[in-house]
Amino acid sequence: MWRSCGAGARAAVAHGLGRAPPTALCSVSPQDLAVPNTGWSAAMCEQFQRLLRRAADGSWRRIPSYRRGLDYLPEVVQMAVGVVTRPGPRLFLRSVDEEGAGFEYAIFLHASGHRTQCLCQLGPYLEGHHGFAHGGAIATLIDSTVGTCALAVAKASVMTAKLSISYLAPVPVGAVVVADSRMERHEGRKIFLSCHVRDTKRDTLYAEATALFIQVEDTKPPPAASL
Repeated sequence: MWRSCGAGARAAVAHGLGRAPPTALCSVSPQDLAVPNTGWSAAMCEQFQRLLRRAADGSWRRIPSYRRGLDYLPEVVQMAVGVVTRPGPRLFLRSVDEEGAGFEYAIFLHASGHRTQCLCQLGPYLEGHHGFAHGGAIATLIDSTVGTCALAVAKASVMTAKLSISYLAPVPVGAVVVADSRMERHEGRKIFLSCHVRDTKRDTLYAEATALFIQVEDTKPPPAASL
């Protein structure tokens, strides 16, 4: 089930589109994970290619995705703290190493900067009730999709202030879904957004949500946790 587009993914890697071999812990060229790999299903690969074709006219663009927050600006990190030689924090959605086991996703941003769509395959490590994705996994998917939209709107750091979700149908493990988020209004530091999670044919509405994000002015790093 998780290997149905393996050959295509290997071909993509060969042409520079897929995942490269693991990189150093703080590489100047971090590994973009929002591309096909051997864990993507045929349906995931098909929908990804469809979204890439749609983006060809410049109306949308795929956003690269990395394993750690540090990887988004590795040169800045190296100048500030030197080369990181120990394991560090990971983004929650990129915490599972096994391809196809957790969140496999790619986010596309509309040219307006006010809308994002996340194509996501929910792996078996995200199970809640047997055979279905955990509600927290769906919440994580929604939070990440609306959060990316809020970032694009604010062009600055943002944090979730409120997230309200209505779960309308269970999502099967292995399903490929699309989370579609848009900004509803922007009031000072407050960004109000909505999101709908559907199957790729748009026949089933799995969840709908509203969110409030706040632009963060203080960008100082958080204090270290006491052990």
